[in-house]
Amino acid sequence: MNYLKGICVLFLLSGCQVFVSEHPAIGTWNSCNNNGDYLEYKITNRHTVKLIKGSDKVWFYRTQIEDTNLVVSKFKNELELFASNDTIVIVEQSKDKMILEDIDTRETLELSKADFDFELIDTLHLEAWKSEVLADFKKRAALIYCEKKLPMLKTDDSEEEIEIIEIDSLGNQKRLYLND
Repeated sequence: MNYLKGICVLFLLSGCQVFVSEHPAIGTWNSCNNNGDYLEYKITNRHTVKLIKGSDKVWFYRTQIEDTNLVVSKFKNELELFASNDTIVIVEQSKDKMILEDIDTRETLELSKADFDFELIDTLHLEAWKSEVLADFKKRAALIYCEKKLPMLKTDDSEEEIEIIEIDSLGNQKRLYLND
């Protein structure tokens, strides 16, 4: 009888435990930005590491999870952020992709789940760790081509007349008018 009571107590205790799920952005990601640069990110609940193709720098940011948001801030002497803290939310998410948006600037970042992982940061041998991570990154980045995306022109729906002046070989001008 005591055995059954013990099992019931364990069942009740384990049923009342709070299970903390990991934020979906935690992990290793890669991306191509609009400039055609290849980037990799390692996001943890305490920091983010960012690598950019063509750069010999390893970027470090503080990361804090608040509710479902990521709050990213710079460490001393690191790349300036738009504000002292950027709050980032997940706009869309699937198994292998995620779109993040900065709530202040409304800039978005599409990330793809990476099939590799970075070594844990070795704070005792940080420079050696950086060199190893950069060497591995450069090998992966050399195999990736990112297409540069042209910015979209914003147009309004108003009709605008465009004047084109053609000049022939004799210097005569001919005016053409086009409606947009």
